[in-house]
Amino acid sequence: MNTVRFFLLSLVYFPTVGYAQIKLADYSQSFPNGTLNKPETVGLVLAIPKLNNSFWTSRGTSILFDQFAQDASFKELRPKVSIARTTFDSARVHFFLHGVTKKNAGNYQFRVIEYPSRNLIVPWKSITQLTDSLFTKTSGWSQMAYLGGYKAPLGSMLIVDVKKKAFQPIVATGLVAWESIRPVVASIYTSDNLDVFLQKLQYPWAKTRSAPSYSTQDLRLPFTNTNLIYVVNADIYAKNQIQYQLIRNDRLIRPWQDNEYANSFIWLKGFSPGQYRIQIRYTAQPQLVSEYSFIVEPAWYQSLWFKLGVGGVVAVLIALAMFVYLLMRQRRKTQQEEANKQLLQVVLRALYAQLNPHFVFNALSSIQGLINRQDVKGANEYLSDFARLMRESLTHSGNQETSLQQELKIMETYLKLEQLRFGFHYTIQVEEPLDVYTTSLPSLVWQPLLENAVKHGVAPLQQAGQIIIRLEKMDNALILRITDNGKGMTMHEPTNGFGLKLTHDRINLLNRLNPDQPIALAINNCFSAGTEVTLTFTHWLL
Repeated sequence: MNTVRFFLLSLVYFPTVGYAQIKLADYSQSFPNGTLNKPETVGLVLAIPKLNNSFWTSRGTSILFDQFAQDASFKELRPKVSIARTTFDSARVHFFLHGVTKKNAGNYQFRVIEYPSRNLIVPWKSITQLTDSLFTKTSGWSQMAYLGGYKAPLGSMLIVDVKKKAFQPIVATGLVAWESIRPVVASIYTSDNLDVFLQKLQYPWAKTRSAPSYSTQDLRLPFTNTNLIYVVNADIYAKNQIQYQLIRNDRLIRPWQDNEYANSFIWLKGFSPGQYRIQIRYTAQPQLVSEYSFIVEPAWYQSLWFKLGVGGVVAVLIALAMFVYLLMRQRRKTQQEEANKQLLQVVLRALYAQLNPHFVFNALSSIQGLINRQDVKGANEYLSDFARLMRESLTHSGNQETSLQQELKIMETYLKLEQLRFGFHYTIQVEEPLDVYTTSLPSLVWQPLLENAVKHGVAPLQQAGQIIIRLEKMDNALILRITDNGKGMTMHEPTNGFGLKLTHDRINLLNRLNPDQPIALAINNCFSAGTEVTLTFTHWLL
């Protein structure tokens, strides 16, 4: 058996060009000795999945090979068997024919037979597929024929025959038998002979001291033992080749998983007293499972009195932990109360920024202008709206949260007042799924943002100004958007507004108090279409 490692094999169909690819690095190649020495030597080459190499040490031959050798009807036309191999998984085995090229491919035929059922899988067929130049370059072999990839059920064998068209005798025969494979534990190691195991693992050829042998069934281990190693009779080199599950006292404590080691052993560590069963299987044939049992005896400290004593100590520790927890919770409560005081201070400062003397002066000037123009009705309406806005703002300034319906009412009053001064247009849009009566917001958190949109956005535009306020629901988040069609903001424009700073401070403090419901502020500066300010209240609609 020879193994050639390279990444990709491409096959060219003759006379029509096509491609069939396998990752040859995952396959082992088997062929008769001397087949590759001369380009004209005709011989079969088998490509079998490399994972099967692990089991050839224990199942390298098959009883089907012996049956075939004694079958006179099959021996009659076959002078000898070129190559015979076993395989164990459900993957296909690929067949190549060395010594056959484009020049002489028309002189040969092949067939595939399943044995012992004698089913004809492929009748005598001309060779139409050849390896391409990439195969020759990467493998170092000459061009050869590709006969295809085939598989058979477990307990069956495939026979691939090759002959010349003008002659009856078969010139090459390859056998591949699909064999059952079940894990068998060859040896067991415990903490008592762990040094012997480690020495064999590092130096397999070295001579070791004599060590006790253990039975694979009804194995009893003292409580001091912390290692149990099962060595199987296979050359395992990948973790996913072998799996096992562990059962203690009829309860599954480790479900089927890959082995922890890329080797031919399973290493169990750290046991609790009880009766164990370990079930082992190869991933090539997961339906075949081997089971072994062992018992871990209890220690003196696992007695009832000892457990009661430990239970008392644990109860004291739990009580101490509860005391520490309550103390820490009280401290957090004190810190939260201090944060609430800071929040009230920020709210008062925000109120001062919202209803500042400039706004009051401008409102009274507008009322004076209406009176001078003899517009008594307009002055009364303006004065009434102004008084209502101040009353509502003062009423809710002490509340951390206010219903969305009340916030919209205050927002509407504020916009009416500013509209009377500057003549802009505004729209308030509320998405239908939102319940304005049960949904609440931090009081007046939007006011400095809306005031900026009025004063710095639409005020210079007068009647051409437009403000759009949208309230949307996105998953569990409430989104408030304030959009104006003002001149917008440039990246180099200073942002030292007092109201905007207070808004940032207030949001940061709210996020500290309610980290599970954070608030995010985003300002999108559209240089040609004004500014859009977005407040996102995450998890606010839960």
